[in-house]
Amino acid sequence: MTDQPAAADKEPQPTKPPEQKLGDTPVVPWNMPTPDEKAEAKPVRRALREALTEVDSQEKADAIIRELAATAGGQTGAEVAQTQLPPSTTTQAAQQVEQAGQAAPNGETASSVIAEAARVITGTEGREREVVAQAAQEILNPEQQGAPIVAEQKQREYLRRAVVKHLKPLDALDATLFLRINHLPHTRWLNHIFYWITIIFTGGAAWFALMGIITLRNRPSGWRLIREAALPLALATSIVEYPIKWYFRRRRPFITIIQAIVIGQKPNSWSFPSGHSATAFAGAWLFSRVWPRQRKWLYSIASLVAFSRMYLGAHYPGDVATGAVLGTLFAMFFRWLPWPWRPKSWR
Repeated sequence: MTDQPAAADKEPQPTKPPEQKLGDTPVVPWNMPTPDEKAEAKPVRRALREALTEVDSQEKADAIIRELAATAGGQTGAEVAQTQLPPSTTTQAAQQVEQAGQAAPNGETASSVIAEAARVITGTEGREREVVAQAAQEILNPEQQGAPIVAEQKQREYLRRAVVKHLKPLDALDATLFLRINHLPHTRWLNHIFYWITIIFTGGAAWFALMGIITLRNRPSGWRLIREAALPLALATSIVEYPIKWYFRRRRPFITIIQAIVIGQKPNSWSFPSGHSATAFAGAWLFSRVWPRQRKWLYSIASLVAFSRMYLGAHYPGDVATGAVLGTLFAMFFRWLPWPWRPKSWR
């Protein structure tokens, strides 16, 4: 009888990247949760499902949202996360959410669990963050992942109505439009398409990459485009993304309208106006100065970028519209300035 090799002597098998499945949030491969990590987040799903059963009327939902708004105040997600030390593992994060429900007084389970889930999501990073966020989304917003809605639909609707009622009139209109767009049918492929559209246009990366590709294929045309558009595009993007956002300090929809509504990466910056939309429309306008016949396609691309920000839950319609207008106006202004390297014929 031959000896069997010990388990420790076996060559380690290469690990495959986690498989993307229906109901998963689209994320970059290195942040995709493994099956084991998803299993560790079961307490989050269990706690939120139990919490939703407590929301048995519109009045109860209104009271929960009032309490959550009073707790969050005017803080960003990052500031909310700093109120306690963030969990270091997925297991700890899930346990914190479940323990919040267990420790809550009678009648306050829903507000305690939702608030703790929001804090944990904003306080963690990378894979741990995506694991907890996906678990929360599966219960609070399953339709946005293209996953089947199994129960508690009435309770979710109570909460969404309560959030809108709590807002000021203009904010309530913006939130209503946001929810209509954000709750359009979501499938795995649509989620992926819009997620990657928004990724490649972050900071105008796609426009700058296109300038480089054009320069390699047609040097004179490419260099003209770089000289005419690169600096105005960078300046328009930077002004919208930093000083203007920090001046208005509007919270993201997934902070105001229940944390788990967003798909993909959860930005910790302010919401108004949309930097992606500003960059997309600034680029479309600048490129159309060089290629007027392609104007229709350039603005179609910019519109898809802007739409993706609402579809994925990162911006309100007001953020997107204002970002598009400001991006275009800043692009016009900075292109008009008499930069020394630009011939007068280009102005």
